[in-house]
Amino acid sequence: MKLTIPRGIIYHTLCQDLWSLASSLFVTLDNKPVINNFEQQFASYIGCQHGLSFPYARIAIYFTLKLKQFSPGSEIIMPPITIKAILDVVLDLGLKPVFVDIDPDTLGFDLNKLQKSITPYTKAILITYLYGMVPNMESMLTICNDYHLFIIEDFSQCLNGEYKNKKVGGFGHVGIYSASSIKTLDTYGGGLLVTDDTALYEQLRECQSTLEKPSRKFLIQKIFTSIVRNFATTRIIFHTLVFPLLKTINFFKPDTYIKNTGERAKTPLHSLPTEWFTSYTSFQAHIGQKLLSKVQEGDSQRIKNAEIIRANKSIHFPRGVDDTQNVYWQTIAYFSEPLEILKLLRDNHIDSATTSLEKISTLSNYPIQGNTPNADMIYACALFVPTYPGLKAKDLTHIMNTLNVIPAHFSATETLQWNK
Repeated sequence: MKLTIPRGIIYHTLCQDLWSLASSLFVTLDNKPVINNFEQQFASYIGCQHGLSFPYARIAIYFTLKLKQFSPGSEIIMPPITIKAILDVVLDLGLKPVFVDIDPDTLGFDLNKLQKSITPYTKAILITYLYGMVPNMESMLTICNDYHLFIIEDFSQCLNGEYKNKKVGGFGHVGIYSASSIKTLDTYGGGLLVTDDTALYEQLRECQSTLEKPSRKFLIQKIFTSIVRNFATTRIIFHTLVFPLLKTINFFKPDTYIKNTGERAKTPLHSLPTEWFTSYTSFQAHIGQKLLSKVQEGDSQRIKNAEIIRANKSIHFPRGVDDTQNVYWQTIAYFSEPLEILKLLRDNHIDSATTSLEKISTLSNYPIQGNTPNADMIYACALFVPTYPGLKAKDLTHIMNTLNVIPAHFSATETLQWNK
């Protein structure tokens, strides 16, 4: 029996999750030395001097931008595809998001459009390494430095990604990593910040001290969510229960099926939720200490799998640039008829989807939108192909054989009209 290949995995085992759930019921949550040790361990791992932990990556961004004291209405360059919460944070601080379109080959900012978008009011830029791909950082940093922009790197999707043998996260003034579910370093949530700016680090440490005490309830909820996802993506469970359910959903609501994790709220927040401001726990830090040394092993297997799949020249993958180490957190490919391809994959017991991230540049309920046609195309037409660690050789062969029968006009570059 050929078991269906799930669209993704959780990067720790179900046994680890069950142990974490049992331990979280009684373990100490505010052991400061454990937290401090992990913060420094993570910073050193990235190649930075200082590290800090926050409940969410969005809160690390919030405090960083707040400390810069930019004038109201100052412009912050943002990617058009990311989590909506970051947009909520920027607006809550009275700042103006400016959405710059994506280069479909690098998944980073289109450098020509980036330069044209900068005005005298532009103060900062949020660089996101979408799907684990690294763009030409030298050219991007030159533009940012020429205009004296404050640089925040969101490398949540690209831990261990490199440009010219330097890890991403250490190029800007601040690097931010979200250690949430399905990330390669998953500590049941949390945001990790790295920086070489000692003065800023000390200010951020003071902000960290204002957070509420850690919540055992929230921690248990996150662990339980991980258990559910881990159980659901176990091959036999996914094949017998989850995949038939997904096919039923597709029959009634195909637009929901095509998204990675379903619909999300698209309305603005009137204020940032109080639960966003609870401290990162020492239990999460302990998990991070145990898992950090194992991330690279998983990356190596995923990169190897991705390179095998990407060798198919008839499929249109983002090309990338030289002198980079992409980690392919999600290996995406472009198709002119994604629903047709999803059906083909589904009929061959391969699960797939488009991104679960929001296209924040076109949220109609928000006061500011952007013209981002490439992001529109990526959001609608990019499907990710399973390449995660744990796939067997026969799984990869099955995926490759299935991709080989896709009609050429569904994946040909010329069928998608990119804006360049």
